[in-house]
Amino acid sequence: MECRGPLAIACWLLLLLLLLLLPPHSHQGQALRQSPSTQRIQDPPAMHLSNGPGQEPVSIMTFNLTKITKTSSSFEFRTWDPEGVIFYGDTNPKDDWFVLGLRDGRPEIQLHNHWAQLTVGAGPRLDDGRWHQLVPALDACLRQDNWLDQQAQTSVSAPTSLRSCAIESQPGIFFPPGTHAEFSLQDIPQPHEEPWAFSLELEIQLAAGSGHLLALGTPENPSWLSLSLQNQKVVLSSGSGPGLDLSLVLGLPLQLKLAVSSVVLSQGPKKEILALPPVGLGSLLNLWVHPQGRLFLGALPGETSSASFCLDSLWAQEQRLDMDRALSRSQDIWTHSCPQSSGNGTGTTH
Repeated sequence: MECRGPLAIACWLLLLLLLLLLPPHSHQGQALRQSPSTQRIQDPPAMHLSNGPGQEPVSIMTFNLTKITKTSSSFEFRTWDPEGVIFYGDTNPKDDWFVLGLRDGRPEIQLHNHWAQLTVGAGPRLDDGRWHQLVPALDACLRQDNWLDQQAQTSVSAPTSLRSCAIESQPGIFFPPGTHAEFSLQDIPQPHEEPWAFSLELEIQLAAGSGHLLALGTPENPSWLSLSLQNQKVVLSSGSGPGLDLSLVLGLPLQLKLAVSSVVLSQGPKKEILALPPVGLGSLLNLWVHPQGRLFLGALPGETSSASFCLDSLWAQEQRLDMDRALSRSQDIWTHSCPQSSGNGTGTTH
Protein backbone atom coordinates (compact mmCIF):
# COMPACT_ATOMS: atom_id res chain seq x y z
CA MET A 1 0.00 0.00 0.00
CA GLU A 2 1.40 3.43 -0.91
CA CYS A 3 0.34 6.88 0.35
CA ARG A 4 2.11 9.71 -1.45
CA GLY A 5 2.21 13.48 -1.44
CA PRO A 6 1.29 15.96 1.29
CA LEU A 7 -1.69 13.86 2.36
CA ALA A 8 0.49 10.87 3.26
CA ILE A 9 0.42 11.33 7.04
CA ALA A 10 -3.33 11.93 6.99
CA CYS A 11 -3.73 8.74 4.99
CA TRP A 12 -1.80 6.65 7.54
CA LEU A 13 -3.61 8.16 10.51
CA LEU A 14 -6.95 7.61 8.79
CA LEU A 15 -6.08 3.97 8.17
CA LEU A 16 -4.98 3.62 11.80
CA LEU A 17 -8.31 4.91 13.07
CA LEU A 18 -10.30 2.80 10.61
CA LEU A 19 -8.45 -0.36 11.57
CA LEU A 20 -8.92 0.24 15.28
CA LEU A 21 -12.66 0.64 14.80
CA LEU A 22 -13.38 -3.09 14.64
CA PRO A 23 -17.02 -4.03 14.13
CA PRO A 24 -18.74 -5.35 17.28
CA HIS A 25 -18.90 -8.94 16.02
CA SER A 26 -15.16 -8.94 15.40
CA HIS A 27 -14.46 -7.64 18.92
CA GLN A 28 -16.29 -10.67 20.25
CA GLY A 29 -14.19 -12.91 18.04
CA GLN A 30 -17.16 -14.55 16.36
CA ALA A 31 -16.81 -15.98 12.88
CA LEU A 32 -18.68 -14.28 10.06
CA ARG A 33 -19.13 -17.59 8.28
CA GLN A 34 -18.70 -21.20 9.31
CA SER A 35 -19.78 -23.10 6.25
CA PRO A 36 -19.87 -26.90 6.46
CA SER A 37 -17.59 -28.74 4.06
CA THR A 38 -20.53 -29.61 1.83
CA GLN A 39 -21.05 -25.91 1.13
CA ARG A 40 -17.38 -25.07 0.66
CA ILE A 41 -17.68 -25.03 -3.12
CA GLN A 42 -20.10 -22.09 -2.80
CA ASP A 43 -17.73 -20.01 -0.68
CA PRO A 44 -15.87 -17.09 -2.31
CA PRO A 45 -12.29 -17.84 -3.43
CA ALA A 46 -9.56 -17.31 -0.83
CA MET A 47 -5.86 -16.47 -1.13
CA HIS A 48 -3.26 -18.01 1.17
CA LEU A 49 -0.85 -15.59 2.83
CA SER A 50 2.24 -17.76 2.44
CA ASN A 51 4.43 -18.03 5.54
CA GLY A 52 7.78 -19.45 4.35
CA PRO A 53 11.03 -17.61 5.08
CA GLY A 54 12.45 -15.10 2.60
CA GLN A 55 9.39 -14.72 0.38
CA GLU A 56 8.11 -11.89 -1.78
CA PRO A 57 4.80 -10.16 -0.93
CA VAL A 58 1.68 -12.02 -2.01
CA SER A 59 0.49 -8.86 -3.79
CA ILE A 60 1.38 -5.15 -4.03
CA MET A 61 -1.26 -2.39 -4.22
CA THR A 62 -0.73 1.24 -5.27
CA PHE A 63 -3.34 3.87 -4.35
CA ASN A 64 -3.94 7.30 -5.85
CA LEU A 65 -5.22 9.32 -2.88
CA THR A 66 -6.85 11.93 -5.10
CA LYS A 67 -9.17 9.30 -6.55
CA ILE A 68 -10.21 7.40 -3.41
CA THR A 69 -14.01 7.33 -3.22
CA LYS A 70 -14.57 5.39 0.01
CA THR A 71 -13.31 5.58 3.58
CA SER A 72 -13.01 1.94 4.59
CA SER A 73 -11.39 -1.35 3.67
CA SER A 74 -12.49 -4.85 4.66
CA PHE A 75 -11.75 -8.51 4.12
CA GLU A 76 -12.21 -11.85 5.84
CA PHE A 77 -9.43 -14.08 7.10
CA ARG A 78 -8.77 -17.19 9.16
CA THR A 79 -5.59 -18.47 10.80
CA TRP A 80 -4.10 -20.57 13.58
CA ASP A 81 -0.88 -18.52 13.43
CA PRO A 82 -0.48 -16.18 16.45
CA GLU A 83 2.23 -13.88 15.06
CA GLY A 84 3.31 -12.29 11.79
CA VAL A 85 3.10 -9.35 9.41
CA ILE A 86 -0.15 -8.90 7.47
CA PHE A 87 0.64 -5.91 5.31
CA TYR A 88 3.21 -3.13 5.10
CA GLY A 89 3.22 0.25 3.36
CA ASP A 90 5.64 3.14 3.06
CA THR A 91 6.43 6.35 1.23
CA ASN A 92 10.01 6.11 2.48
CA PRO A 93 11.19 2.81 4.04
CA LYS A 94 13.51 4.66 6.44
CA ASP A 95 11.22 7.23 8.00
CA ASP A 96 7.61 6.83 6.79
CA TRP A 97 6.09 3.37 7.10
CA PHE A 98 3.09 1.46 8.42
CA VAL A 99 2.67 -2.18 9.51
CA LEU A 100 -0.36 -4.25 10.46
CA GLY A 101 0.21 -7.67 12.04
CA LEU A 102 -0.66 -10.14 14.77
CA ARG A 103 1.23 -10.47 18.05
CA ASP A 104 0.13 -13.19 20.48
CA GLY A 105 -2.94 -13.65 18.29
CA ARG A 106 -4.12 -10.02 18.62
CA PRO A 107 -4.04 -7.20 16.03
CA GLU A 108 -1.11 -4.77 16.31
CA ILE A 109 -0.47 -1.58 14.33
CA GLN A 110 2.92 0.15 14.06
CA LEU A 111 3.26 3.67 12.63
CA HIS A 112 6.55 5.50 12.09
CA ASN A 113 7.10 8.92 10.48
CA HIS A 114 8.36 12.43 11.28
CA TRP A 115 5.21 13.27 13.22
CA ALA A 116 4.56 10.11 15.20
CA GLN A 117 6.09 6.79 16.26
CA LEU A 118 3.61 4.47 17.92
CA THR A 119 2.59 0.86 18.41
CA VAL A 120 -1.02 -0.02 19.23
CA GLY A 121 -2.37 -3.48 20.05
CA ALA A 122 -6.05 -4.15 20.70
CA GLY A 123 -8.92 -6.57 20.30
CA PRO A 124 -9.53 -10.27 20.98
CA ARG A 125 -7.33 -13.15 19.89
CA LEU A 126 -8.01 -13.95 16.24
CA ASP A 127 -5.90 -17.12 15.82
CA ASP A 128 -8.80 -19.54 16.33
CA GLY A 129 -9.07 -20.95 12.79
CA ARG A 130 -12.43 -19.26 12.12
CA TRP A 131 -13.32 -16.65 9.53
CA HIS A 132 -13.10 -13.09 10.89
CA GLN A 133 -13.55 -9.76 9.21
CA LEU A 134 -10.66 -7.28 8.88
CA VAL A 135 -7.33 -8.94 9.75
CA PRO A 136 -5.28 -11.82 8.21
CA ALA A 137 -1.92 -13.29 9.31
CA LEU A 138 1.00 -15.32 7.91
CA ASP A 139 -0.19 -18.94 7.90
CA ALA A 140 -3.66 -17.73 6.94
CA CYS A 141 -6.21 -17.37 4.16
CA LEU A 142 -7.82 -14.16 2.90
CA ARG A 143 -11.03 -13.69 0.92
CA GLN A 144 -13.67 -11.07 0.03
CA ASP A 145 -11.09 -8.27 0.17
CA ASN A 146 -12.55 -4.81 -0.47
CA TRP A 147 -9.93 -2.05 -0.36
CA LEU A 148 -10.14 1.75 -0.20
CA ASP A 149 -9.80 2.32 -3.92
CA GLN A 150 -11.58 0.00 -6.37
CA GLN A 151 -9.22 1.31 -9.07
CA ALA A 152 -6.06 0.48 -7.11
CA GLN A 153 -3.28 -1.01 -9.21
CA THR A 154 -2.48 -4.52 -7.95
CA SER A 155 0.47 -6.66 -8.95
CA VAL A 156 0.49 -10.30 -7.83
CA SER A 157 3.79 -12.00 -7.05
CA ALA A 158 4.62 -15.40 -8.48
CA PRO A 159 3.17 -18.06 -6.12
CA THR A 160 5.71 -19.24 -3.55
CA SER A 161 3.44 -21.76 -1.84
CA LEU A 162 1.23 -24.46 -3.33
CA ARG A 163 -1.14 -24.46 -0.38
CA SER A 164 -4.86 -24.41 -1.16
CA CYS A 165 -7.32 -22.48 0.99
CA ALA A 166 -10.12 -24.88 -0.04
CA ILE A 167 -8.79 -27.46 2.46
CA GLU A 168 -10.43 -27.51 5.90
CA SER A 169 -7.78 -27.14 8.60
CA GLN A 170 -7.13 -27.78 12.29
CA PRO A 171 -4.35 -26.63 14.66
CA GLY A 172 -0.98 -28.32 14.28
CA ILE A 173 2.20 -28.43 12.18
CA PHE A 174 1.97 -30.13 8.78
CA PHE A 175 4.94 -31.49 6.81
CA PRO A 176 4.01 -32.28 3.19
CA PRO A 177 6.22 -34.87 1.42
CA GLY A 178 9.83 -33.77 1.00
CA THR A 179 9.64 -30.80 3.40
CA HIS A 180 12.04 -30.32 6.27
CA ALA A 181 13.04 -28.07 9.15
CA GLU A 182 16.06 -27.92 11.41
CA PHE A 183 16.88 -26.48 14.82
CA SER A 184 20.34 -25.83 16.22
CA LEU A 185 20.80 -27.93 19.35
CA GLN A 186 22.11 -24.78 21.03
CA ASP A 187 18.74 -23.07 20.47
CA ILE A 188 16.51 -25.69 22.11
CA PRO A 189 16.25 -26.79 25.77
CA GLN A 190 19.44 -28.51 26.90
CA PRO A 191 19.83 -32.03 28.36
CA HIS A 192 19.93 -32.69 32.09
CA GLU A 193 23.54 -33.16 33.20
CA GLU A 194 23.38 -35.47 36.26
CA PRO A 195 22.42 -38.01 35.13
CA TRP A 196 22.62 -37.07 31.46
CA ALA A 197 19.15 -37.21 29.87
CA PHE A 198 17.23 -35.66 27.01
CA SER A 199 13.60 -36.14 25.94
CA LEU A 200 11.49 -35.45 22.88
CA GLU A 201 7.72 -35.83 22.60
CA LEU A 202 5.56 -35.56 19.52
CA GLU A 203 1.89 -36.26 18.92
CA ILE A 204 1.16 -37.35 15.35
CA GLN A 205 -2.38 -36.70 14.14
CA LEU A 206 -1.95 -37.76 10.48
CA ALA A 207 0.75 -39.82 8.78
CA ALA A 208 1.27 -41.31 5.33
CA GLY A 209 4.14 -42.57 3.18
CA SER A 210 7.67 -43.44 4.27
CA GLY A 211 10.59 -41.30 5.37
CA HIS A 212 12.17 -39.57 8.34
CA LEU A 213 10.13 -37.93 11.07
CA LEU A 214 13.11 -36.55 12.99
CA ALA A 215 16.83 -37.07 13.47
CA LEU A 216 19.74 -35.86 15.58
CA GLY A 217 23.00 -35.22 13.76
CA THR A 218 25.01 -32.72 11.73
CA PRO A 219 24.61 -31.49 8.13
CA GLU A 220 27.43 -33.87 7.13
CA ASN A 221 26.03 -36.81 9.12
CA PRO A 222 22.34 -36.07 9.74
CA SER A 223 21.24 -39.43 11.15
CA TRP A 224 23.32 -40.18 14.24
CA LEU A 225 19.97 -41.05 15.80
CA SER A 226 16.81 -41.11 13.70
CA LEU A 227 13.09 -41.85 13.88
CA SER A 228 11.39 -42.85 10.62
CA LEU A 229 7.89 -43.62 9.36
CA GLN A 230 7.46 -46.95 7.54
CA ASN A 231 4.14 -48.65 6.84
CA GLN A 232 2.38 -46.96 9.78
CA LYS A 233 5.23 -47.95 12.10
CA VAL A 234 7.93 -45.77 13.62
CA VAL A 235 11.48 -47.10 13.32
CA LEU A 236 14.24 -45.97 15.70
CA SER A 237 17.87 -46.48 14.66
CA SER A 238 21.35 -45.24 15.54
CA GLY A 239 23.70 -44.68 12.61
CA SER A 240 23.90 -47.74 10.38
CA GLY A 241 23.22 -50.20 13.21
CA PRO A 242 20.07 -52.32 13.58
CA GLY A 243 16.93 -50.53 14.67
CA LEU A 244 13.65 -51.31 16.36
CA ASP A 245 10.07 -50.48 15.48
CA LEU A 246 6.80 -49.65 17.18
CA SER A 247 3.29 -49.66 15.69
CA LEU A 248 2.10 -46.06 15.44
CA VAL A 249 -1.14 -45.01 17.16
CA LEU A 250 -2.32 -41.65 15.82
CA GLY A 251 -3.22 -39.04 18.40
CA LEU A 252 -1.24 -40.67 21.25
CA PRO A 253 2.00 -38.94 22.40
CA LEU A 254 5.17 -40.61 21.15
CA GLN A 255 8.15 -40.21 23.46
CA LEU A 256 11.91 -40.52 22.98
CA LYS A 257 14.04 -40.57 26.15
CA LEU A 258 17.80 -40.50 25.68
CA ALA A 259 20.02 -41.73 28.50
CA VAL A 260 23.72 -42.49 28.87
CA SER A 261 23.62 -45.93 27.25
CA SER A 262 20.16 -46.31 25.72
CA VAL A 263 17.19 -44.66 24.03
CA VAL A 264 13.64 -45.52 25.12
CA LEU A 265 10.87 -45.24 22.52
CA SER A 266 7.39 -45.41 24.02
CA GLN A 267 3.76 -44.70 23.17
CA GLY A 268 1.15 -45.39 25.82
CA PRO A 269 1.86 -48.80 27.40
CA LYS A 270 4.15 -49.90 24.55
CA LYS A 271 7.89 -49.47 25.01
CA GLU A 272 11.06 -50.45 23.13
CA ILE A 273 14.67 -49.87 24.23
CA LEU A 274 17.57 -49.29 21.84
CA ALA A 275 20.99 -49.97 23.36
CA LEU A 276 23.73 -47.55 22.28
CA PRO A 277 27.22 -48.95 21.66
CA PRO A 278 30.07 -47.05 23.36
CA VAL A 279 31.19 -45.45 20.09
CA GLY A 280 27.69 -44.33 19.25
CA LEU A 281 27.25 -43.06 22.81
CA GLY A 282 30.27 -40.77 22.54
CA SER A 283 29.04 -39.39 19.22
CA LEU A 284 25.55 -38.70 20.54
CA LEU A 285 26.72 -36.96 23.72
CA ASN A 286 29.27 -34.90 21.81
CA LEU A 287 26.55 -33.75 19.44
CA TRP A 288 25.41 -31.08 21.91
CA VAL A 289 28.86 -29.44 21.96
CA HIS A 290 29.32 -29.76 18.20
CA PRO A 291 28.90 -26.32 16.54
CA GLN A 292 26.78 -27.92 13.81
CA GLY A 293 24.64 -30.12 16.06
CA ARG A 294 21.08 -30.21 14.71
CA LEU A 295 17.59 -31.52 15.35
CA PHE A 296 16.15 -32.35 11.92
CA LEU A 297 12.42 -32.68 11.26
CA GLY A 298 10.99 -34.24 8.11
CA ALA A 299 13.14 -35.17 5.12
CA LEU A 300 16.90 -35.24 5.71
CA PRO A 301 19.27 -33.25 3.45
CA GLY A 302 19.40 -34.96 0.05
CA GLU A 303 16.66 -37.46 0.94
CA THR A 304 13.71 -38.22 -1.33
CA SER A 305 10.87 -38.78 1.11
CA SER A 306 7.20 -39.64 0.58
CA ALA A 307 6.34 -39.15 4.25
CA SER A 308 3.76 -36.53 5.15
CA PHE A 309 2.58 -36.00 8.70
CA CYS A 310 0.79 -33.62 11.05
CA LEU A 311 2.18 -32.90 14.51
CA ASP A 312 -0.31 -31.75 17.10
CA SER A 313 2.69 -30.61 19.15
CA LEU A 314 6.46 -31.03 19.47
CA TRP A 315 8.24 -30.85 22.84
CA ALA A 316 11.91 -30.93 23.86
CA GLN A 317 12.65 -31.30 27.56
CA GLU A 318 8.94 -30.63 28.27
CA GLN A 319 9.09 -27.28 26.47
CA ARG A 320 7.12 -26.68 23.26
CA LEU A 321 9.22 -25.92 20.17
CA ASP A 322 8.09 -23.03 17.96
CA MET A 323 8.45 -23.71 14.22
CA ASP A 324 8.76 -19.96 13.59
CA ARG A 325 12.08 -20.12 15.46
CA ALA A 326 13.59 -22.92 13.37
CA LEU A 327 17.07 -22.31 11.98
CA SER A 328 15.65 -23.09 8.53
CA ARG A 329 12.54 -24.73 7.11
CA SER A 330 10.76 -25.46 3.85
CA GLN A 331 8.32 -22.73 2.88
CA ASP A 332 5.57 -25.29 2.21
CA ILE A 333 5.41 -26.41 5.85
CA TRP A 334 2.15 -25.36 7.50
CA THR A 335 3.54 -23.88 10.70
CA HIS A 336 0.27 -23.53 12.62
CA SER A 337 -2.31 -25.72 10.88
CA CYS A 338 -2.95 -29.17 9.41
CA PRO A 339 -5.49 -30.64 6.99
CA GLN A 340 -8.34 -32.35 8.80
CA SER A 341 -7.74 -35.59 6.89
CA SER A 342 -4.90 -37.07 4.84
CA GLY A 343 -7.20 -37.32 1.79
CA ASN A 344 -7.55 -33.54 1.39
CA GLY A 345 -5.13 -33.22 -1.49
CA THR A 346 -2.04 -33.14 0.70
CA GLY A 347 0.17 -35.36 -1.41
CA THR A 348 3.23 -34.35 -3.41
CA THR A 349 1.22 -32.03 -5.66
CA HIS A 350 0.16 -29.89 -2.72
